[in-house]
Amino acid sequence: MRTFQKLVYFLAVIFLVSSCFDYDDIDFKGIDNFKMEKFEGQKISFSMDVILENPNSFSVRIKPSVVDVYLDDNLIGKTYLDQKVKIIKRKENSYFVPLHVELEDGLLMKLMKLSLKRKVKLRLVGKIKGSIYGICKKVEIDESLEIDPQKITSLFKQ
Repeated sequence: MRTFQKLVYFLAVIFLVSSCFDYDDIDFKGIDNFKMEKFEGQKISFSMDVILENPNSFSVRIKPSVVDVYLDDNLIGKTYLDQKVKIIKRKENSYFVPLHVELEDGLLMKLMKLSLKRKVKLRLVGKIKGSIYGICKKVEIDESLEIDPQKITSLFKQ
């Protein structure tokens, strides 16, 4: 009986603490200082400064994660976040983000075909791992935006 009381007490505390979290989405403000660092075979390493605003009263840690990258519903590859990023509470800030992409086979043919278009849809799909006060959670993302395909093909000319 004593074990049951401890379990109920523990669950009640967890419930009360979790209800205290009022989470607002982190706002994406833009990208700055994009740098392509290595292009070896099917792997591209690059970094950028991502400008984010965290309206929450707590910092959020983004852990290394994997996201699929699509251009007009064609899988381009998988993007890997190479290190943890801490997003500071109640502040708009720029964060250094190192990434690498492992490209799919036959990508150059797909890019040549897409480069003839005026706009293509860039889509990121996957799970981002994060933590708040040591409590980890995976968040599904499915974000899309239209871009000029010339921006992508120019990366391969560097």
